[in-house]
Amino acid sequence: MIVFSTAKIILAALLLIFAQLATAQPTLMQLSEGKLINAKIAGTDKHRFNISLEQNQFAKFQLIQKGLDLKLTTLDPQGNKIQAFDLTSNFGEELATITTEQSGNYAIEVQPFADSNEAFAYSLELVSINQKALTPAGKVDQYLARWDSATSPGLAIAVIKNGKLVHSNGFGLANLEYNIPITAQTVFDVASISKQFTAFSILLLADEGKLSLEDSLKLHLPELPSFTNNITIKHLLHHTSGLREENVLQALAGRQDDDIATQAAALSLLKNQQALNFEPGETFEYSNSGYFLLAQIVGRVSGKSFEAFTKQRIFQPLGMTNSAFPSDHRELVKNRANSYRIATDGFMKSVLNSNMVGSTGLTTTVEDLGKWASNFEQPKVGNLSIIKQMKTTGIFNNGGTTNYAFGQTIDNFQGVTTFGHGGTIAGFKTYLLRIPSENLTVVVLANLPYINPLNTAYEIAEFYMPMPTQISPTTNPLSIQELDNYIGEFEILGGISYTITRNKKQLYVQIMGGAKQPLTHLTRNEFSFGNDGRKLRLEKGEFTMLEGIYGGQSIVGKPAITPSPINPSVDLAEFTGRFYSPELKTSYDIVLENGQLKAQNLRNTVFLTTFGNDLFSGNTGYFLRAFFNRNHDANIIGFDVSGTLISKVKFIKIQ
Repeated sequence: MIVFSTAKIILAALLLIFAQLATAQPTLMQLSEGKLINAKIAGTDKHRFNISLEQNQFAKFQLIQKGLDLKLTTLDPQGNKIQAFDLTSNFGEELATITTEQSGNYAIEVQPFADSNEAFAYSLELVSINQKALTPAGKVDQYLARWDSATSPGLAIAVIKNGKLVHSNGFGLANLEYNIPITAQTVFDVASISKQFTAFSILLLADEGKLSLEDSLKLHLPELPSFTNNITIKHLLHHTSGLREENVLQALAGRQDDDIATQAAALSLLKNQQALNFEPGETFEYSNSGYFLLAQIVGRVSGKSFEAFTKQRIFQPLGMTNSAFPSDHRELVKNRANSYRIATDGFMKSVLNSNMVGSTGLTTTVEDLGKWASNFEQPKVGNLSIIKQMKTTGIFNNGGTTNYAFGQTIDNFQGVTTFGHGGTIAGFKTYLLRIPSENLTVVVLANLPYINPLNTAYEIAEFYMPMPTQISPTTNPLSIQELDNYIGEFEILGGISYTITRNKKQLYVQIMGGAKQPLTHLTRNEFSFGNDGRKLRLEKGEFTMLEGIYGGQSIVGKPAITPSPINPSVDLAEFTGRFYSPELKTSYDIVLENGQLKAQNLRNTVFLTTFGNDLFSGNTGYFLRAFFNRNHDANIIGFDVSGTLISKVKFIKIQ
């Protein structure tokens, strides 16, 4: 007979309890409609709430975060993940939804986005349970309910089918200070959607014989440098001009986001340029500079301001009464949405002080853009010849073609051709999608900084399209070997680095050495990341960014250039001094502090890392590479800066 001491029994019991705690399931609670749950959560805690739902129901949840960024995950009755929701930061409202296919006990999990030793309070409520929508319009509204917040910015949408507005609505707030809701009549700054109006204006003038698409840029803007003789209007329209990106040049010169962007300053800057990024017609490179100059040409050829020309020739004939190209950002625009960015405790204003037109500048509504889209099918402005030209893509010098046509990106969706263009400026994010074969247009305009309007537009379009004949591939888990094919260092746009790593079966992406962001496997070799639904298509040795920036263009990332071995005898002090750019009318001091080289002027500071002999890598998009030039005596006489959409801007050493 074995006798156990009391101490041993207590110890065994404690060990059993600890073992049970270590394998415990998430804290489980029941959630019912209208019942507010207040709780605290910290560290790696996970709270799970059960919800009993019937078949074909739609449930909406509201979480209020109070100091800790929380993620919501919805689960079906079998415990499978439906969707994750994590849009805001540490404070404010998170919304989530469930649309049921079967009756049963569904669940919603709450857990911190990152570890925290401190417990933070939150509240969770099942706001409503309704019947699952049966009409396309109802399905759209339920899909967008996740952004229908009473405390945050949002979006407006419109759907045009067979030339008629079939649905429009607003979600969230146009103005956070006065709690003004977004409606279908809310006016947004639509950023680069403006470009198709600029292209159309050029074609109106060409149709009247007032200009030719083969005209030299310098013919209409003689103050530009002589190398623009080789740039035609057609090059500008198709982003094949080689012009450096005006916005990036301004940033390199020291302009900050809150500074006023004026047309006069932009034109002066482009007049001072001494070189192109590449020979005109050689390749595609998105260029706001080109479309800004097209608007200048419209003004000079027509004898009217771009604002007046578009109002008289496009907006008034189409009945676009809420649309304009204001040439002064201080103009009063009725029903205009404010622009916001995310802050740690909610939102802050993202000030838009831009007087630029042509590349951007259009203020309009979703319903007005619906009228514009209908003009492509039954033209009231222009003619069939102009409409046909608007669908014509650019041709390279070698005979190849782009998928960009007069302010529109041509793509394929479920086997049909689409025309689309997006825009991003300050906190505004926009997309206009046309699917001619379906007589369908979807417009998404948002002042919500963490939405991807391209993805949203295509999601909405699916509610109005017949089901695809092909069966979508099932997302199967990828093996470790498959995941390892996607690991690597990549670069886009002249040096913006994307690092893809793996931890167990999870891939992560880091941009310019920033925080690791988990990649969510979507299907096959496509992944999403970030709050705004950005997408990557991964291949062995490269990736394609599908997030819809730069007007909807996909951007291919190539393997990062491996830094060359550095001569150990090189003294970093010899790279210091003051350097002046006659093109930008600005100077940078290169200084050495604690073994770190920095390039700085009155408003910018860029940290430089050795990348090879006389070659350095910068830590910002406008200053990605700096190559130092030497004279015959091996003394440094200057450097060339390359960045996103700018190449080899020269700086001369002056002291």
